[in-house]
Amino acid sequence: MNRWIRRLTPETFKNRILMAFLLLVLAPFVLLVIYNFRETERVLQEEASAKNLDQLVEIEESFLDVLGLVMKTGLLLEQDTTIREVMKNPEIYDDPIERKDLVENKFASIENSFFLTGTTVYYTLVDKHGYVYTSFAPREQLNYDSITNESWVQRLSLGEGERYIWNAKDMNYVSPVVKPNQNMLSLYQMLRDDSLKEYAYARISIDYEQWFNRTTRDRQREGYYYLLDHTGKSMVQSYHEETIDPSVMQQMISENDPSASASIISESEQAMYTFSRIPQLNGFIVKKVPMSLLFEEVDTLKQRFFVIFGLITLVFVFMTYFISSTITVPLKKFQRKMESSVKANLKVKLPEQGRGEVLALTRSFNTMIDDINALLEKLQLEERQRQVVRFQVLLSQMNPHFLLNTLNTIKSIALEKDEDDIYEICVSLGKILETTLNLEVDLILLKEEIALIESYMRIQSARFGGHITISYEVNDELQYALIPKFCLQPLVENAIIHGFGQSLSDGRIEIKAEARNSNLYLEVADNGVGVERAKEKKVSRKRKSIGVQNIRESLELLFKNQSTGLSLESSESGTRVMMHLPLLLSKPYQKEADGDVADLNRG
Repeated sequence: MNRWIRRLTPETFKNRILMAFLLLVLAPFVLLVIYNFRETERVLQEEASAKNLDQLVEIEESFLDVLGLVMKTGLLLEQDTTIREVMKNPEIYDDPIERKDLVENKFASIENSFFLTGTTVYYTLVDKHGYVYTSFAPREQLNYDSITNESWVQRLSLGEGERYIWNAKDMNYVSPVVKPNQNMLSLYQMLRDDSLKEYAYARISIDYEQWFNRTTRDRQREGYYYLLDHTGKSMVQSYHEETIDPSVMQQMISENDPSASASIISESEQAMYTFSRIPQLNGFIVKKVPMSLLFEEVDTLKQRFFVIFGLITLVFVFMTYFISSTITVPLKKFQRKMESSVKANLKVKLPEQGRGEVLALTRSFNTMIDDINALLEKLQLEERQRQVVRFQVLLSQMNPHFLLNTLNTIKSIALEKDEDDIYEICVSLGKILETTLNLEVDLILLKEEIALIESYMRIQSARFGGHITISYEVNDELQYALIPKFCLQPLVENAIIHGFGQSLSDGRIEIKAEARNSNLYLEVADNGVGVERAKEKKVSRKRKSIGVQNIRESLELLFKNQSTGLSLESSESGTRVMMHLPLLLSKPYQKEADGDVADLNRG
C-alpha cells in the first residue's frame, strides 16, 4: 500500500502542492457544483412538468369550451323558430333564394354570438323535404340523395336513441379554397320540435387544426404540441417534422385511466413528453420539450462556470508554480551548495545569502559544519590520545609480565625450600597482577572482586600482621553481580593505609552488598581514624593513591546515562564509602580450575 502511495505521490514540492489542491480543493468543489447543477436540473424538470401539465389543462379546457359552444349551437338551431319553420314547411316560401338567405343569416347570427374565439364553424342542415343548407362553399356540388346516404345521416335516421354523435375525424367537405386542412371535428345532431318529432339533421363542424394552431401559436417557442387519436396517430401537430418516440407513444396508449396525465422522459431523444388524455376526443394532447431547451439557462450557466473555473484553475496553477519556485529554486541552489560543501569534506561554508527560511537553513547548516568540524577535531585528538595511551599500556605491560615471571621464579624457589608464606604471597600477588593485565574485561563478578580483596589482605597480613580483619555481608545471588574491576579493592587499600596506618590496634573492615529495586548498593566501612586525622598524619606514599574520585569517574564511564553514585562519610570512629550502580546479574558458571594458580605454576 505504501509503495503505491509513494509511486502516485509526486516527488517535487510544487507538484505536491498542485496535487493537494486538485484532490483536496478542486475535485470536491467540482463534484459539489456538478451535484448542485443536477439538483437544479431535477427541480427545473419537476417545475417544467407541472407547468406543461397546467398548459395542457388550459388547452384541454379551451377545447372543451369549443365543444360546449358547438353543443349550444346545436340547441340554438333546434330551438330557433325560423329554422324550424323553414325545415318543416319549406313550401311556404315561394322563393328558394329567400329561404336559403333566411337559413344562412341564422347561421351567421349564431356564429357571431358565440364564436368570438376565431374558430370557424361550418353548418350543414338536411330537412326531410329534399333540401340541404350549408354555411360554406362545399367541396362537391350538393346533392340531397348523396348526403342522405352518408353514414352520419343514416346513423341519426335509424332512431337508435343517438341524438348526438361526435366524429373527431370527419373528412373535410369544405371547399379547399375555404379550408385546406384535411380533418374536422363534427357534431351530428337530430333536430326535434316541442313534440319530439324529428324534422331535420344537423352537422356542425369546426376546423380543430385552425383552433389547435391558434391555441399553440404563442407557445411554440416552449416546445412542440401534438393532437393524437386513441391509436397514437397524429391528428395535428405544431411542427410537422417532429416525431414522437415510439416507446413514449406506447406508454401513453397503454394508460387505461381516461383522464390520465403525466410526464415521460425519453433518454434516446433527450426530451420530456407531457401528455393529457381528452375523453371527448378519445385522444391525447401532447407537449414535447427537448432537454436542451428545458435546460438552456442551466447549460449557459454551466458553460460560463466551467470557462471561469478553467481560467481560475490556470491562474492558480501558474501562481502555484510561481510561488513554489520562490521556495524550490533557492532550495535547489542550497542543495547544490551543500553538495559542494560535502565534496570539500565540510571545509567550506555556504555564503549566507537570501532571506527567510533559506537564510535560516544556510546559517543552521554553517553552524552544523562548525559543530561537525569541532567534533571531528575532538575525535581526532581523542584518537591520538588513545594511541598514546595504548602505546603506554603496551610499555607498561612489559614490566608487569616480567614481574609476573619473576614472581613465578620466587614461588618455585620458595616451594623448593618449603617457604610457605613466601609462596602464598607470590600466589596472591600473581592474582592481582593477572587481573590488572587483563585489559579486555571492565566488569567482573562480585565474588571475583572479593577474591582480589582476599589476595590483597593475605599480602597485607604478612606486612602488618593479623590485627586487621575483614567481613562480608553478601547474599549468594549477589555473588554473580557484575561490578567494575577494582572498585572495592582500592577502598580496602585506602582504609588500611589511611585509616589504620602504622597503628598496632585491631582494625575491622566491613563490606556489604544489597539489591534494591534495579540497583546494587555496595558499602565499605572501617573503624579507622577517619579522613581528617589521616590528613593530619600525612602518611607519605611513593605512588599516587587511587582515590574515590577515580572510582566515581569509572562508574560514569561504564554506566553512561544510568543511575550511579558514590558518597563518603567520615568521623572519628571510622569511614564509610557507599556506592550504587545498575544491578547486572550474570549466570553462575564453574571454572575448570583455579586459573591464577595454574598460571603461576606454568610460570
